[in-house]
Amino acid sequence: MSAEATVMEPQGWRPSKPLVIFFGGCALLFVLRLILGFVAVPPQVAMVLSILTTAIFILVPIIALFAGAAADWEPGKAWILLLVGGLLHGGNFMLMRQVKLDPIAALLSQNFMQFGMLCWTLGLGVLVSILIREKNMLLPIALFLAGMDALLILAPMTPQAQIVAQNPEIVGNMGLRIPSVKSTTPENPNVPVGVNDLGYVGPADLFISAMFFAAMFRYKMRAKETATWLGPVLLGYLFVVFATSMPLPALVPIGLTVLIINWREFQMKKDEKAATWLVAFIALAMAGYGLYARITYKPPALPTEPLQMDPSQAPPKPGDLPPQEQPDQNR
Repeated sequence: MSAEATVMEPQGWRPSKPLVIFFGGCALLFVLRLILGFVAVPPQVAMVLSILTTAIFILVPIIALFAGAAADWEPGKAWILLLVGGLLHGGNFMLMRQVKLDPIAALLSQNFMQFGMLCWTLGLGVLVSILIREKNMLLPIALFLAGMDALLILAPMTPQAQIVAQNPEIVGNMGLRIPSVKSTTPENPNVPVGVNDLGYVGPADLFISAMFFAAMFRYKMRAKETATWLGPVLLGYLFVVFATSMPLPALVPIGLTVLIINWREFQMKKDEKAATWLVAFIALAMAGYGLYARITYKPPALPTEPLQMDPSQAPPKPGDLPPQEQPDQNR
């Protein structure tokens, strides 16, 4: 075996039974969320176990999407997965908004939402990856998406940032929920059925990851090495989000991980390099503006002046009152 073959063999590696791994990972998360809905432990134990569950709910989806992207996909199969997952996710989302479910039914509905979300993000990622005609396109795509995500998340005035700030429950229902382990105390031994979520990962972050994995498998790039690094990177990034209590753009570490691990795979011509540098400049400008807007943002001050009353609705002054009727002296 030649040295060249030894180098190329890991890059062409694919997991065996990729869809079994994908659906197995989805089922594992479903069962674990179901257990977390009923289990409560002392606060000290809950804190340690919550760190463990956070790691599981970050690493397992990355492994599942990585394995699922390695399957022998055709557009028709990807469309089926996208539509079935979208119906499962959207149907349960509407059900929970329209119908008041009991705690157990609500827990099951949330779990099916999560299952469907992983399915449609994989299907959409595979379909978008088909549009990538050559591996050199991954470089400007990763740069642009990272810059755009930084702008949308960091700049407080963007619609996406407004939705995240004002309606976090809607955004959480759309993405991957990161649950915690509930705690119980002697004063409060009965904990209601349900899952308390620490945070979430947006669906765009998942489907873009699936797109990168599918494209890397197609072009025999370093998909396995990328997945090996991406999981721990996102896990550490999530702990930064917890520490700062501020939403951060996940496509930045995703794009940078893809670029750093696969940098040697890109062989560009002179004009392609020039175009890529232009995209990098635009991405850096978007990210820089988003960061500047976040740092300099001042929330609008609340009104301090008393509310002005409509003169027509003001109470009458004493002089404007009608004269009181004098009692009749002859009565």
